[in-house]
Order: sequence, then C-alpha cells, then structure tokens
Amino acid sequence: MSEAADDPHGATGLPYSAEELRTERLLLRPLNTGDLDDVHEYQKRKDVVRYLYWEVHDHEESAKHLKKRLAMNQLSEDGDGLVYAVELPDPEGGHGRVVGDMSIFLKSKEHGQVEIGWVFHPAVHGRGYATEAAERVLEICFGTLGAHRVFAQLDPRNEASARLCERLGMRQEALLRQNEIFKGEWGDTAIYGLLDSEYRSR
Repeated sequence: MSEAADDPHGATGLPYSAEELRTERLLLRPLNTGDLDDVHEYQKRKDVVRYLYWEVHDHEESAKHLKKRLAMNQLSEDGDGLVYAVELPDPEGGHGRVVGDMSIFLKSKEHGQVEIGWVFHPAVHGRGYATEAAERVLEICFGTLGAHRVFAQLDPRNEASARLCERLGMRQEALLRQNEIFKGEWGDTAIYGLLDSEYRSR
C-alpha cells in the first residue's frame, strides 16, 4: 500500500446512486413500492422498533415511511442518505422476500465520514444475514465512496447491533450518557467506528 493511500482525503466516489449489490445469499437493491408488505412485517413489531426513533407503524404509516425512503437513493451532499432493501431471493426464481434494510448516510464529504444503519426482521436473526449485508455495504463505503471513517450510532442496550458492529471490526469509540430524551426517558448513545486503514488490515 503506497503512502499516498493514507494521505488525508474526503469522500472520492461521489455522487453515488444506489445500485443492485449481491452477496452469496442476498440481494441488496433500492427499495420499491412493491416492498410495502414485507417492510411492514417488521415495522409493525414492538421488538424491532424498541431501539429506533420511531414507534410501531400501522400499514398506512409504513406506506408513508416507504415513500420518503424511496427518494433516498443517491449520495452527493452532506446529509444525503440511501436505503437498500435486503432481499432473500427465492431459490425457485419467484418473488424474493425483503427481510431488512441497510442505510448509508453521508455525514461529511470533506472529511470522508459515513454513517451506516440497519433493521432486520427478527425471524431471520442468527443466520448471518445482517453481517453479510453490512459487509457488502462496507465495501461500498470504503471501496466505492472512498470513506475515511464509517460509524454507527446505537442504543447500548441493543446488544444484537453492538455484536454486529464488533463482528464488522468496529470498535466502540464513545458512550454518550443521557445525551437525549428517547421515548420519554433519558437515553445513552454508543458510537462504533471503523477507519479505512483498519478496514484494509482486517
């Protein structure tokens, strides 16, 4: 690796538009209107939204939420985000099932800072799908976008997400104590991060 590769730089692969991404078992693709029923299946669950900023969605609320996220398909300027549906393809060639979603947010183009997030249906927990999808997203963040640092923010009580961060090689950088009022009570925020140099040396 040349010394120049470690020179300070911002994100280099912008603008970036969402595209289909494949892993061994999954298809990551832009959301579409046909995903509503699959997405609602996990957005309506209390155990899924427990550590998210929104409450349980009824079908209409999921439709409104999906409409907003359909527009999140390109990263160009700070604050932009995109969302990938994580689809479990039908081995028989039929319609696949969306079992979760992965988000990428451009926090600072100048400093190469990118945030990622995820939501998965509990029915598929324990099968490695979240790790597989997140690894593919990290490839985009570091390889295509040229991010310097990728981070995730989560409620430290969300042990499943904390374990996922650790499997990805992310380290806990900070624990912000009672930094926000979250669903009517003081909540903490754990920040996990991974640098491009760390990603390359995993």
